Amino acid sequence: MSGINWNECSVDFGEASYPYYFGEDCLDRIVASMAGYGADRFLVVTDDNVLQLHGEKLLPALARVAPVDVFSRPAGDGAKSLHNLGACLEQAIAAGASRQSVVVAFGGGVPGNLAGVVASLLFRGVRLVHIPTTTVAAMDSVISLKQAINSTHGKNHIGTYRTPEAVYFDAGLLSTLPSKQLRSGLCEATKNCLAIRPQSIAQMRDRLAAGDLASPQTLLWLLEESLEAKCSVMAQDTYEQRAGLILEYGHTVGHAVEMCDQRLRGSDGLSHGEAVMLGMLAAARISNAMGALDDAAVAVHEELARALGVGTEMPGGLLIEDVMDVVRVDNKRGYLTVSGEEAAMVLLGRLGVPLGSHDLPLTAVPLGIVKEAVATLVPDNQ
Repeated sequence: MSGINWNECSVDFGEASYPYYFGEDCLDRIVASMAGYGADRFLVVTDDNVLQLHGEKLLPALARVAPVDVFSRPAGDGAKSLHNLGACLEQAIAAGASRQSVVVAFGGGVPGNLAGVVASLLFRGVRLVHIPTTTVAAMDSVISLKQAINSTHGKNHIGTYRTPEAVYFDAGLLSTLPSKQLRSGLCEATKNCLAIRPQSIAQMRDRLAAGDLASPQTLLWLLEESLEAKCSVMAQDTYEQRAGLILEYGHTVGHAVEMCDQRLRGSDGLSHGEAVMLGMLAAARISNAMGALDDAAVAVHEELARALGVGTEMPGGLLIEDVMDVVRVDNKRGYLTVSGEEAAMVLLGRLGVPLGSHDLPLTAVPLGIVKEAVATLVPDNQ
């Protein structure tokens, strides 16, 4: 991406399609493009960290196009709540929002999800634009129509689907991103390699060995890989309810660990990608225990986790039963009929091949086996 200031590709999921613009140090081009929407107001949903780091780069320029109203909350998954959803909607209406307004998701996956639900509900639907500022958002969450917030019981229980007007990615905004967040995006890319594109594992190893995770070349490769993986499985599954569920690999246990850790440590907790990597380790061990995934494939999971520099154990203080309580209410319930003592999980039979069918890549897993796998993630000193 170095030296490339403006590029466009099309994200196509069945009948849904939207442009993805990307470049480096291209905020002026982003604002110029957004000026063409004829918006009467921009409703910017962000978090306090992004606002402090990048607000002055975007908001004054955007305000020269149309009035800007900002809804910001402390960073962290806790922002994806019903309380904040209601507050954001009320603030938008009080500020004078109309059906000609545009909701702008400015930040990582959390502001992106909250903004997506706001755009879906405000006046029964207004336009949505994503400006991601993290690798996870740019390479994963915005390449989807799913928009959701959390319930008090679990992750992403309340949501909808919304096709954005466009995604705008300025790689220059990632220059301030901590290495933890860069690794988080690489964890999601690793998920794509393990579950969808095992032919890319060798190149992922090379990128990790080189160590320059923030280079424009690595970011471009991540974006291309993510687009290829997600579009390939969502071409005939726009809403990720059948074949697209493979993208949930690692998310059953991962979401549970993430939510429990956020409750304990707030924004200092695991990143989404780190939690998903732990979820993939658990999923690999579960599949192995069920006689499907072989030892060599499990070892590949563990090798890549170490190469990513993420932990292979849950943070201290997390209780197995708390994690299992969230697993029991995982948002994939209903796609596959399971008993009250089972969880519907995405597992692999071998790298790149789900244990379930390609059309519905879910397997009913006894909760006892899930609990045993979660127990392997507990630190030895706990």
